[in-house]
Amino acid sequence: MPKYTGGCHCEAWDFETDREPMFLYQCNCESCRRLNGSLSIGACYREGEFRLKGGEEVRYDYKGGSGQMMFTSFCPECHVRLAVRPEILPELVFIPLGIFSDPNIFKRINLEIWTSTKLNVIHDQNCMDLSVADSGTAERIGAFLEALDTR
Repeated sequence: MPKYTGGCHCEAWDFETDREPMFLYQCNCESCRRLNGSLSIGACYREGEFRLKGGEEVRYDYKGGSGQMMFTSFCPECHVRLAVRPEILPELVFIPLGIFSDPNIFKRINLEIWTSTKLNVIHDQNCMDLSVADSGTAERIGAFLEALDTR
């Protein structure tokens, strides 16, 4: 039985994985705010560490807060975001925390980005391991991943 499962609202898509996420993130950039209505919280995996199953998906590609392209998959029926693949980190896939079957199993966000555009009504409640004002550089994120990936 997989360790983590989840899926979209209409249940046309689901995913499963036996792996722990590399890290949990919170993005406060304008793009995520507009796409989600507030911010984006999710789990990061390497490509191939999870199985996403379903029918056709809808893609929406856009420039993220970093100016780099973000490749986003949605369910065409309920329009739930399924996965985000950033151009700047092509080996990584970000799965929205809200589509996990039990998102409350996770207790701590490891990386918060774009605090410079964070909504005033959102407070960190001392649950962030690292917060940066922008998206961070690929080098800084790479160093963060190396230090963190002890799964």
